Amino acid sequence: MRYYGLQATTRFKKWYEVIAMAAGDLVDAIMSYTKRISYVELFEEVADRNPLKYVFCGRGMELVQLSHPKHGVFFD
Repeated sequence: MRYYGLQATTRFKKWYEVIAMAAGDLVDAIMSYTKRISYVELFEEVADRNPLKYVFCGRGMELVQLSHPKHGVFFD
């Protein structure tokens, strides 16, 4: 089977760095426009409620530790 265009191994090796730099520049440009939001803000947008607020009394909770059975503690 023959490959033509950029799929051909010699051309791909030749243009790989150019394509990788262009893709990296594109990702950097997109990331500069996006705003990082916290877990609470994301949850409020999706579920319309704050997951770190008690339902009954309305007081706020503090997140102390997150752990996973396989990977252990990943937020402390």
